[in-house]
Amino acid sequence: MGPNGSGKTALLDALVSVARVAGIPVLSEPKTAPITLLTPFFSKASAGEPTALRLELEGDWLAPGEPPQLFRYELVAEREAWMHSSERFRYEALSYFPKGRARRLFERTGPSGPIQVSDEFGVTPRDPRLEAVRPDASVIGTLALLNVPVAMRLAGWLETVGALTNIVHYESFQLPAEGVAEVVANVPGLLDWFKERIRCSDLGISDADISESDGKKIVSFSHPGVAIPLMLHFESSGTKSLFRMLPQLHRALTQGVPGVFDEMDGDLHVDIVGEILSWFRSRETNPHGSQLFLTSHNVGLLDDLEKEEVFILEKTQDGATRLHGAQDVQGLRRDVRLYPKYRAGVLGGIPRIG
Repeated sequence: MGPNGSGKTALLDALVSVARVAGIPVLSEPKTAPITLLTPFFSKASAGEPTALRLELEGDWLAPGEPPQLFRYELVAEREAWMHSSERFRYEALSYFPKGRARRLFERTGPSGPIQVSDEFGVTPRDPRLEAVRPDASVIGTLALLNVPVAMRLAGWLETVGALTNIVHYESFQLPAEGVAEVVANVPGLLDWFKERIRCSDLGISDADISESDGKKIVSFSHPGVAIPLMLHFESSGTKSLFRMLPQLHRALTQGVPGVFDEMDGDLHVDIVGEILSWFRSRETNPHGSQLFLTSHNVGLLDDLEKEEVFILEKTQDGATRLHGAQDVQGLRRDVRLYPKYRAGVLGGIPRIG
C-alpha cells in the first residue's frame, strides 16, 4: 500500500519483469529479447547506471519431488549507450543454499564473458550450448530452449509467473474475454470452479455458461428474476474484472506459482478481495502454498491482513521508492487492527494532500 505515485506498480513490474527476462527463451531476433523490459531509474544520480535486481525463491528444480530449496537469482543489465533502447547482461548468476550455505549454479560476468557452471546445473564448462547465450538473453532461458532439464523446469516456472499477472510494462491490462472463455471451457475442472466462485461472490449471479457462436467461445450469466442469460458486456465492471482474473487465480492455486496483480480491488468490493485472500490462506484451496502479491488503495483491506503481510511504499525527496514492512514498525503488536494504525499515520504511506 501507499499513495498514488509511490511506486507500487513499478515494484510489482520489477518482479514480473525479472520472471519474464529469465524465463522466456530467446535465440533469435535481436532487440526483441525480454531484457528490454528492464527500464532504468532515470534520476540525476543513477541515469546511465546499470539496473540490478535480485530475486529469492524456493523450488524443487534441482530434484523434482524433493523438499524445495532456497535459490537466489541475480542480474545486472546495462544499456549500450545513454538513452539507447538495447540492453545486455553485465552480470547474471543463480545460486542455491544446501545446508544454508550459498553454492553457485552458474555465473557470468560481462556481456561476452565466460559462463562458469557447476555440475548440479547439468552443463559442463565446455558444453557448446553455452556459446548460444546472447549478451541480451538469459542463461536460464537459453539453456531451457536447448533442453537442459534444470533450466527447463526453472524457466517454465518463471514464465508462468510472468503470465499470472495483470501488469504489462508498468500498465494494468485485462485479458480478452474470448481468450478467457476459451481457457475456462477447455481446462479440466475450471468451469465448475469458476461457476462456484462467481456464485459465491455476491454478484447476483446464479449460474454461468460457456457456449460457442461462429467458432468463438461466449460466456453468459444467469440472474434470479431475469428471463434470459446476459452476455458479459451487460455485466458490472466488477463481474468483468473477476471473470478475467479467475482463470489466473485458479492456475496459481493449482500449480503453486505466485499471482501478481496491480490494484486487484479497482472494481471489486473489499470483501470480495478479502475472500480471494482467504483462498490463498487455506491449505484446502491452496495446497501448494502459492503466494499472492497485490497492490491496493482500499485501506479497509488492512483489517483482513496480518502485519507480516503488509508493505508500505513511499517516495523519497529524490524520487526513489522506499519500502518497509508493517512488521518493522516498532511497537506494533500482532493483535491490533491495522486500519486505524494506518489512518493515524503509524505505518506511514499516507498521501499528503494540499
